[in-house]
Amino acid sequence: MTIKRALIVDDSTTAQYRLKKMLRRYPLDIDIVDSGEAALRYLARHAPAVIFMDHLMPGIDGFRALQIIKSNADTAMVAVIM
Repeated sequence: MTIKRALIVDDSTTAQYRLKKMLRRYPLDIDIVDSGEAALRYLARHAPAVIFMDHLMPGIDGFRALQIIKSNADTAMVAVIM
């Protein structure tokens, strides 16, 4: 079985920890970034199966990051959960 990659995008370390803990039961490699900008940089190099994104973050918020992700042909099909 191939292990899928998940990306958590949240500026709250508490939320990052709690979500990562909840996802431990699934066969996922989990990466974490703390901003919309960092998520976009991450996606330039990696292709996660799913992104868990906070909607309120400083800088590029989750809604704007989602628009950018969905407008890019390379990342448009990645599932995003907000």
